[in-house]
Amino acid sequence: MKSRLLEALKIGSMTVKNGVFMAPMSLGYESPDGTVNETMQEYWLARARGGVGCIITDALSVDSDVPYLGNTLCFRNEESIASYRRFTDKIHECGARVIPQITHPGPESVSAFRGIPPMASSVYLNSMAQKTRAVTLEEIPGIIQKYAKGAYDAKRAGFDGIELHCAHAYMLLGSFLSPMRNKRTDRYGGSLDNRARLLCEVLDAIRESCGPDFPIILRMSGSERDEQGNTLEDMKYLVPILERHGVDAFEISGGTQYERCNKIIPCHGEVQGVNVPEAEALKQAAAVPVLVVGKIGEPRYAEYLVDSGKVDGVVLGRVLIADPDFVKKMEAGDYDGIAPCAACAIGCVGEQTKRHPASCVINPAAGREKELELTKTERPERVVIVGGGIGGMACARACAVRGHKVVLLERENELGGQMRLACIPPHKQELSKWIVYLEHELERLSVDVRRNTAADRDVIDRLSPDTLVIATGAGEMLPPVPGIDPEQAITAWKVLRGETAIPGGNVLVVGGGMVGCEVCEYLMHQKRGFCHITMIEMADEIGAGMVVNNRVPAMIRLNRPEITMMTGTKLVSVNGGEVTVERRGTQEVLSGFTHIIYACGARPVRGLYEELKEAYPEAVLIGDAQQPAQALEAVRQAVETAVRIG
Repeated sequence: MKSRLLEALKIGSMTVKNGVFMAPMSLGYESPDGTVNETMQEYWLARARGGVGCIITDALSVDSDVPYLGNTLCFRNEESIASYRRFTDKIHECGARVIPQITHPGPESVSAFRGIPPMASSVYLNSMAQKTRAVTLEEIPGIIQKYAKGAYDAKRAGFDGIELHCAHAYMLLGSFLSPMRNKRTDRYGGSLDNRARLLCEVLDAIRESCGPDFPIILRMSGSERDEQGNTLEDMKYLVPILERHGVDAFEISGGTQYERCNKIIPCHGEVQGVNVPEAEALKQAAAVPVLVVGKIGEPRYAEYLVDSGKVDGVVLGRVLIADPDFVKKMEAGDYDGIAPCAACAIGCVGEQTKRHPASCVINPAAGREKELELTKTERPERVVIVGGGIGGMACARACAVRGHKVVLLERENELGGQMRLACIPPHKQELSKWIVYLEHELERLSVDVRRNTAADRDVIDRLSPDTLVIATGAGEMLPPVPGIDPEQAITAWKVLRGETAIPGGNVLVVGGGMVGCEVCEYLMHQKRGFCHITMIEMADEIGAGMVVNNRVPAMIRLNRPEITMMTGTKLVSVNGGEVTVERRGTQEVLSGFTHIIYACGARPVRGLYEELKEAYPEAVLIGDAQQPAQALEAVRQAVETAVRIG
């Protein structure tokens, strides 16, 4: 029976073909002029063609002089409105609705970099540790009119409605609504009614400028999940008031941007549907549709939320980055064919923190839809890929999609490589979805997968490849210090593979990167008695390089009496259960360890490549075999390689 999620949903005067909305996500694709460029357009068009009912675009500033990020969507002039009209027409041709998320960035504006203090409800430090200034009463009418004009410009540009951002104690409206930010003593501060006054006045102005038939969706936190913040009861009180001021639907998120960012973009360790309890409760208080956002990655679960009456629709974010055809495949019942989001945030959030355009581990074509399109080749080749880790599997899939004849060789009995280890630490099991998906795809595409096959020159020669891809991965490194016996040393991989069982004791973990942190969590989870861990790291911070949405909860979990973390600490020598370290320029001895575990990185495994590079000069080296990095780089290289072949 067809899920109600896939049936039409009415929001105000707008009918959406299904209840699946695409969440706004700032991904670094924006243009300097504030319009939708080709990259953004192709990104959104792919999701519109993939069956999404309504696309909510990235944050659009109602004040072009107050950008949210370096480049921010906005309506600058008549020419830009005409440009947006061309964009919305294209989305409508695909059968989808499209609305902008309009906002005044306020405290989150990058205006401070231009010497202009960002404005907020009160004075505090924003997410960039910049001091805000309090909006004056005299400024408020002008700000309200900017919202009204922004909404009216959206209507003129062909958008089907707007989403108004008032969540996460974030941006201007959020900073007024939340008691965590709003410390005013005038009519816009103090009580919940006063804190909501600006929001209500903005809604009234939008209704006056756009009329009663232009839909308004309000994004709000069902709970800010902080003892200082707005509660679910506060929001239940506000819902009917906001409806009277013109809200046609609510999108329920949760958390706050500074203190609870892992609740806004929930990653490892967060439950699926993190905001569902609040959304379900608010649906009981609302007379208009209620949507929910927040780690809704499973298609059957998305259907359940609507079919069970908990909500009226779902707002999907990263899952639509991972697979633009998510909805189309769900409609066809092809659940196993959906490229899964594993909530890693490595490409979508991690790349942005590096000031790179966002990407996706499982779908590197995100933001590169035309460049990495897997078109059928007119010259099929015999492609041999050595190594069945995630890079080799992704390359095999992409080559097979393009129509090449693919042979994948893996020396072990199981595919997945290091990704199988990555699934083992606590809160990381979701990563296994990538392996399951790729194995399903290789079977569907009839890839010749040969397990328990160690590749050498003879094996490769017999296969006579037109193209040879080497994806042999990496091996663990040991630090070059006296006293370490390579044969007896306990490495992180040995522990995670279960080769070395450590039920307790006084344990030293050398290396405080992501793997070192994961080993510590694994040991705490597995312990069967007393266990104390000392973790030493040469750098000045633990977990450097981890995506913030995963790092924040990981540091909370590691902050316990049984774990001692020492930064700026270099291993100098090892003598049994005693080690000498150098810390802040001074050597000291740490002793009494029952086990020493090394989590010190990896080095490429290139033996086969070195053996074959003269006979096969065109052989391609990808993934960790080229340079140890994260799965993001391995899969990206895999797909780029597949696009170049033939």
